[in-house]
Amino acid sequence: MQLSKYVKRTIKAILFVAIFALLIVVLDASFEMDESATEDMLTRYSHTDDIDTIFVGNSAGEMMDDGLYSSLTGTAAFNMCTPSQGLSVSCKNIEMAASHHRIKDAILFVTFDVLDSENYDGIDHLYDRTVDSSSPFWGRVKRSVQRDFARSVSADVINTEKSVNIWIPWENETAHGFENVRGNLQKRWSRLVKGERLGCNIAFDLNSRVYETEPGELTDEDKAMLDEDISRISAMSVPSDLLAIDKVRLLENICVFCRDNDISLKVIVTPHRTDYFDRFEGYRDNAGEISAYLRDFLQKRGVMYYNTEDDPDVHEVLPDEYFYDWEHVSEPYRDRATEYLAGVIREM
Repeated sequence: MQLSKYVKRTIKAILFVAIFALLIVVLDASFEMDESATEDMLTRYSHTDDIDTIFVGNSAGEMMDDGLYSSLTGTAAFNMCTPSQGLSVSCKNIEMAASHHRIKDAILFVTFDVLDSENYDGIDHLYDRTVDSSSPFWGRVKRSVQRDFARSVSADVINTEKSVNIWIPWENETAHGFENVRGNLQKRWSRLVKGERLGCNIAFDLNSRVYETEPGELTDEDKAMLDEDISRISAMSVPSDLLAIDKVRLLENICVFCRDNDISLKVIVTPHRTDYFDRFEGYRDNAGEISAYLRDFLQKRGVMYYNTEDDPDVHEVLPDEYFYDWEHVSEPYRDRATEYLAGVIREM
């Protein structure tokens, strides 16, 4: 019996959807970075009951040993720093910690490239995926749809191709290049064989809330001060890609959230090797002006700021041989870095 044209069309449509869905799964597995560092941190976080102090920032901040810091200061500290963590994820970490614990102090570790222009959609996407992995399935779906819809209709995206691309998970990660495909597939195959899905060791739903927090909304005074600070950027000699307006807005969001939730915020430029500035063309000439801008921006908002490069003894306390690259302290010297930074924080 010959199938009718309507049945044929239906079968073709089903096959197209199935092939398209399979293609998306393969591309997701190939390109979506496996965020093991964030997963490991959030797993440890979910098993930690008592936290009153958090460290946030990129991997340079991993030099701070939270256990040693806690014993030195009598606090209950937790290090939430992860590789490539930008200000957006740092803000999310502070908000999460404040919803689960009575956070008194948040220390944001930054490097001189923290305010440069970059595409941080990728690491945001990875972070959200890891956080959502601890939730029930339909909760993950709901939050993902809500998040993607809000971003796709936002003023700076709605008239661009990103308004559509946001809905395609792997598209966020193509900037990392083909060299990561093999590693991603190996990690995902290993997870599949072991039956360990992303977030399987996270102890509870990270989206649950124990304490209600204030959203951290900007007042008219905040907006006026922010507009003034942004207008100053155009008059500076610093290239616009080293002092990006969207990053300044993210820093403001962190300041306002901490203020509205009675969290003491401190910002510290982490120690680095003496050849650090050779890594970034132009940073050696502009680092002083960027640091001065940061200091003024933060102090006006009641936030303490310290640039370890201003300490004439920093390279004697933490000599170049303590670092395995420009800004990361080798494991045997983390205690020394922690002791130094604990002293900085006490002085602040």
